[in-house]
Order: sequence, then structure tokens, then C-alpha cells
Amino acid sequence: MPSGDQKAIVKKDTLPPVTLLSDGSYGYVVRYRIISEDQNRYSQWSPIREITGIDIDPVDGDVVISGSVIQIAWDDDNTGRDYDVFIKFDIDASFVYHGTTSIHTYSLLAKSGASTVEVAIQISSSDKEYASSLIIWDTDAPEDLVSLS
Repeated sequence: MPSGDQKAIVKKDTLPPVTLLSDGSYGYVVRYRIISEDQNRYSQWSPIREITGIDIDPVDGDVVISGSVIQIAWDDDNTGRDYDVFIKFDIDASFVYHGTTSIHTYSLLAKSGASTVEVAIQISSSDKEYASSLIIWDTDAPEDLVSLS
């Protein structure tokens, strides 16, 4: 029968999307309670805690245009996470959330009237807002701007 201190480990691939914390950074909001070994007694819930310091590993990626289909692919250094995809066509004022994926590819149709597209892939967050601190890959340099023609 185990006694003394014990650890509970939460694996990265079971974590929910990150959320915006009170200090403006991204992380997780957690609380816990302790259950007796015979599972007959439960503690009160712990105070809510904010955990920062999530790992954001930059990766390589590419955008390929085939007719009006835009295909995006990136490396899988951040396995076990979901990704939010943000798109900015030259006719848009800023990046717009397009979708979330659990795989390392994403496809969409080009917007009518647009001549270029920019892409940002970030670790999935609960608020689906563009956040430069969560980006793992993007077409941020002028030479990365992808022409749709």
C-alpha cells in the first residue's frame, strides 16, 4: 500500500487548449483534490492556480497553391497538440481564425479577389485569438508571402 508523497502526472497529449491567463500570458488554469486510497474520502478543491511556461517549439512549414486550393503543412515537433490556423489574405485587415486541426496539414480555398495569402499556425488556445506568443510557424517574412496567381 503506497504511503507518503505521491505524484500525479498529466501527459501533454491529454491537456486542453491553453487559455489566456490573468497576467496576459498563455497557460493552464488548474485545481485539484485528493482522494483517499479506498476512494471514500475527498478533500476540498484546491485554490485555482495558473500554470505558465508552456513549450512552444518553432517548426518548419510550407504553403502550396494548386488552382484555388491552398495546402499548408508543417513539421510535427509539437505532437499531441491541436493547432489553430490563422489566414490573412491581402484584402483582409488582419489575421482571421480559420480552423483548428490535430494533424500537421490544413487545406482551404483561396478567397475570391485575393492575390496573396499569409499563414500563421499556433498552438490551439481556448479563445481562438491570434497570439504571436503561441505561433510555431508562419509566413512572416516578405519573401514568404504566397502569391495566389
